[in-house]
Amino acid sequence: LFVALSGTGTDGHKYLENAVGNGCTAVVCETGKVSENQLQKLNVVVIETPDTNKAYAAVAANFYERPAEKLTLVGVTGTNGKTTVTYLLEQVLLQAGHGVGVIGTVNNRYTLADGTKKIIGTRFTTPEAMLLQQLLREMIDCGVEYVVMEVSSHALAQRRVGELSFAVVAFTNLTRDHLDYHLDMDDYFRAKTKLFTEYLVEGGRAVLPVAEARPESPAWLATLHEICAQAGKKVVSWGEGENASVSLVNHTAGLTRTDLVLQTPSGQHRFSTPLVGRFNIDNILTVVAMSCALGIDEAQSCKALAVANGAPGRLERVSLGDDWPVQAPAVFVDYAHTPDALEKVLTTAAALPHRQLIGVFGCGGDRDKGKRPVMGEIATRLCDIAIVTDDNPRTEDPEAIVEQILAGIQNRTEYVKDSSWLAGRKPMDRGCTVIRDRKTAIASAIKSGGPDDIVVIAGKGHEPYQLTIQGKRFFDDRMEAGNVLLSWTDTLAAEAVHGTLLPGSGSGRLLGSVITDSRLASEKGLFVALRGEKHDAHEFAGQAVANGATCLMVERMPSSTADTGVSHILVPDSQKALGDLAAFRRRRLARMTTQVVIGITGSCGKTTVKEMIAAILARKWPEGPDNPIGCVLKTRGNFNNIIGLPISLLPLDLSHRAAVMEMGMNMPGELTRLAEIADPDISIITNIHGAHLLGLGTIEGVARAKEELFAGTKQSGTLVINLDDLWVRQFAGKYPQRKVTFAVRKEDHASPPDFWASDVVQDNGGAIIFTMHYRQETAEIHLFTAGLHNVANALAAAATAATAGASLAEIAA
Repeated sequence: LFVALSGTGTDGHKYLENAVGNGCTAVVCETGKVSENQLQKLNVVVIETPDTNKAYAAVAANFYERPAEKLTLVGVTGTNGKTTVTYLLEQVLLQAGHGVGVIGTVNNRYTLADGTKKIIGTRFTTPEAMLLQQLLREMIDCGVEYVVMEVSSHALAQRRVGELSFAVVAFTNLTRDHLDYHLDMDDYFRAKTKLFTEYLVEGGRAVLPVAEARPESPAWLATLHEICAQAGKKVVSWGEGENASVSLVNHTAGLTRTDLVLQTPSGQHRFSTPLVGRFNIDNILTVVAMSCALGIDEAQSCKALAVANGAPGRLERVSLGDDWPVQAPAVFVDYAHTPDALEKVLTTAAALPHRQLIGVFGCGGDRDKGKRPVMGEIATRLCDIAIVTDDNPRTEDPEAIVEQILAGIQNRTEYVKDSSWLAGRKPMDRGCTVIRDRKTAIASAIKSGGPDDIVVIAGKGHEPYQLTIQGKRFFDDRMEAGNVLLSWTDTLAAEAVHGTLLPGSGSGRLLGSVITDSRLASEKGLFVALRGEKHDAHEFAGQAVANGATCLMVERMPSSTADTGVSHILVPDSQKALGDLAAFRRRRLARMTTQVVIGITGSCGKTTVKEMIAAILARKWPEGPDNPIGCVLKTRGNFNNIIGLPISLLPLDLSHRAAVMEMGMNMPGELTRLAEIADPDISIITNIHGAHLLGLGTIEGVARAKEELFAGTKQSGTLVINLDDLWVRQFAGKYPQRKVTFAVRKEDHASPPDFWASDVVQDNGGAIIFTMHYRQETAEIHLFTAGLHNVANALAAAATAATAGASLAEIAA
């Protein structure tokens, strides 16, 4: 059955012949859209209907046996606030003991009886009809009773919701948006009202703000109240004053919570919420009113809201908390991408305690162009510092979008500054600048602010991607902001290494990267002065400061930097301090992420195995829509020793899925220290041969030194064992950690390894071809490297990568 739908980009009626040619035996088309002659040529069953969108929705509902009839449906519409309202109501219903599903902008999801949440990705706020009905069927089959749905104007205009009937529907607000689709604001409003006039069941409840609660759209609200009254719909209202069913009596706002006093039909309720901002108060009032409409006890609703988190990316605070305590601005990420939403979020932030308000924003491409100058005016009026950046430019020229935003700024010539102004501005200076690269814009905003400032990053919110003419790439405002907050400060660095912050130090401001080479330029870098056999970096501390370092970690006070105003951290051993910095960062990140760290040592093959593992994991987490650029960190060059490993590990941040660290040594005890620094989740010793005998004496000494990696691996870690190596096989038995094994030949071992090879051949071009076995799975491997010893290296890499989560297909690719 082919249903011909008329869309904005094309018309399904153009493809009737293609559908029939591909096997469809019946078509549904709009009355009068296709001539009688064309229909006869199709020679199939033709069903004509006035509205194919409505017919398609009915077909979808019938195909899935009308699941909505067994559910209590709750709908939310409006320009802003829909997503937060659905998240909050979901938590109220869960606390009340109900099975709940949610369909909305961030994702579609439902909670199973055991408390686990099933999350299904989404492309649209309200799915197309067939997917919507499939989702409802899945939810009902899994025990869901209530479904809370964001209902967009597009879905209502296109009749995606079909014949669904809602027990309760709520309206949040109406402001400018989607005028690239709707003819005008009247058309936009008419689409929204369909939820109340066509989809609210007889005896259902409409939840509306009183007109006074929405000064930006009182006329729309008055009209909607009138529409509901004329249709005999029962209204539960919210706002302030006696006219509201649920009213705000009092509130106190702070950076981390809001204290509320509400009046409901059952009485007065006092509680605190972790949500901040006036618009979140309105969202909470909406949810309490919806709870009343659903018959949920109001005291129970308020109790649930006291612990409920809002929607991701809706005035979401980005903070690393006690895991990484730094003096930095309060950073919020918000989805605001309309003039009203931007004004609300910035007004809300401006009402919180702060010194300066810094805003980062842009406008999406291929969308309503008329809102761009309006948003430029709003941002520069409400922010002390406004940074215009790229949002999702899509197929438009980003420079043209920026120019349209700047057109709305009053006194543009004087107010818009060069990007260099931001770093050198005087305290309390106001202005606007353009930083097109969003990553740089976010970093500049946070680093230019102080601990009493607020940074609002607007436009993308929960979206973990950016859309450009080159396509879709991973980009998460929250992660980018988190990585900036993950910067060192002089006080935190001193704490990490148990050093002494010398008098005159202690600015607490965010620093740049850790460096050990005074010749490298850095932006507020942290220079660790190492002493070597030939050179002492303390003698070059002045050069490091001249090149941008603002914090020095030293064993003694360098005379060249005494009066420079930079911070000094005194440590007894700067080499140990370098390792302590990396260890501190690694362990704190382990609290925040699930990234896996791999430690590799061995007499030979370390670098090859490291490169193979990194290549496999790069296939598991490929750069693109789902993963950040460079999300697999690996040892570069020969940075694998007591100095090199910390340097290799220090770039670790929230964007990394894995770190593949090579570990070299010359003396006993070095691998103990390297394991202490890296704290590997997975450890592998490739093999043990007579290398480094000058420092280790005998091959037994080499084995004991290499074994230090296994001894230093946490109990919850995994050891990858080379069964073909006698030394590794013998001492591996001492350790209780989980083990994954490999060997070139399965037949050489009493117990079969987890990974092994068979049918090994080398072709005329030198490539090695073999079958890799992973328990019951097999894959053909082609190695374009010289030497049959690389079969063992490939097995070592495969066993390690599989332990990190790679599939055999990803290993073999």
